[in-house]
Amino acid sequence: MIVSILIFGIVASCTKENQFSPENPTDGKNKEIESPEQEIFVFDILPPNDFKGETMKIYIPPNDENPVHKGTFCAIGTIGSYSEELTGDSFNDAVYNRNRKIEDEYNLKLEPVYGNSWSATYEELSKDVKSGDLRADVYFTHVFWNVASIVTGGYLRTWEPVSYIDQKKPWWNQTSIKNLNIANKTFFISGSVAIQDVILLAFNKQLLQALALESPYNLVRDKKWTLDKLDELAVAASADLDGDGVYNPREDRYGLAFCIDWHSPALMYACDEISATLDGKGYPQIELVTEKKIAAFDKIHNLLWEGNKTHRYNGAPNQGIDIDSGRVLFHGYNLFSIEKYLRSAEVEYGILPLPKYDEKQENYMTCSWTGMYSLPINIDESKFEMIGTVMESMAALGHTDVVPVYYDILLKEKISRDDDSRDMLDIILGNIVYDTGLVFQIGDSHPGNMIKHMFGKQEKTYVSEMEKSMDKILSDYDEMYNAILNLE
Repeated sequence: MIVSILIFGIVASCTKENQFSPENPTDGKNKEIESPEQEIFVFDILPPNDFKGETMKIYIPPNDENPVHKGTFCAIGTIGSYSEELTGDSFNDAVYNRNRKIEDEYNLKLEPVYGNSWSATYEELSKDVKSGDLRADVYFTHVFWNVASIVTGGYLRTWEPVSYIDQKKPWWNQTSIKNLNIANKTFFISGSVAIQDVILLAFNKQLLQALALESPYNLVRDKKWTLDKLDELAVAASADLDGDGVYNPREDRYGLAFCIDWHSPALMYACDEISATLDGKGYPQIELVTEKKIAAFDKIHNLLWEGNKTHRYNGAPNQGIDIDSGRVLFHGYNLFSIEKYLRSAEVEYGILPLPKYDEKQENYMTCSWTGMYSLPINIDESKFEMIGTVMESMAALGHTDVVPVYYDILLKEKISRDDDSRDMLDIILGNIVYDTGLVFQIGDSHPGNMIKHMFGKQEKTYVSEMEKSMDKILSDYDEMYNAILNLE
């Protein structure tokens, strides 16, 4: 799951196309600076301030398996949060330098506070609020763990009163604004403060060539990379290599290896289908039993369960068959696991977005498995100016300087092994969505969890289980909405 990092930063270099000035606030493409005259600093946009050495603390859950955890502290969904020294690694040093720049500009200290685990935010935040002894000013909250309980429990306050945060800017994720502001209250913000973790596919280029199959790169560019096409290629690649009539991941070849636990809902999101949205009043609109959702579920379920083309697994992707084994053509990974499992791979591999529902679908989509940033209800309002200044600076500078370093240098030069995969990463990371029904879970019988569980079953139960659970889902969301609406 996810997996995501506080990004602090160095000065933002901008060009005619990526200047974030009052006159040009929304362009966010990164280009090489052509002359010193084009350089604009985010600190010239935000008002000058001296916080007289005050410390801003941000809570992040630790996770040693993040790809850039090289002796520094990192966290799911917050890669690059804190770096203790310059190491010569481009990403590490960008984080370190940017930390120093923000601290120097505003005369403050940035301090990460590490929690016990990425699923413990609810317990630790609620404990802090109840005791009145806050360990941090801002808390990182993972998308899949106790989000509804954190809000309805009254542990958070909204971001609206915080100065300087402008969510219309390109460094803030727009679908998080659209789909997470229940009752039109902003309890969470998400954007380039964090590296976004997503689900993608890797493929064995040598095996593809040996089997004389068509290029998935061309299929993506031609808008023809669909569930049906992935299914077709997976069937063509699978083989009972030892001839015993039984498929075994340590002996035979599969067209696809895929995690049917937390990765599986991403296949539905890739069809441009989410389980719930918000209406104009911020009320959840449940969209589960529609013609397209049922058809999408059937296609995905067939891909995962029909025949012997797919090796299904739970947990980590090292299940005896991976890209380097030479016995699987396509393999699902989350972005943050790519470095761990593929950096040392001997075979040539490429990276692809998850397939679309059909060729009519315009974009390749993926959901965020990252997280959001929230404010404890009893945070001292005198800190709002500092919090807003720091968060807006981190997001803006992350957008122009740190996120591109992670994508373009760490991933594109060290992991992604060809220009085609670099293009694919741009496509993958260009359409990241948040699902109301996934983030605001209320027990196992609610949208995101139900979709995940149903892809883990061999029998098709989508329609019956959704219809059976619909009354409870609607009732629970109605109760949640009213509770949030009535929060002081």
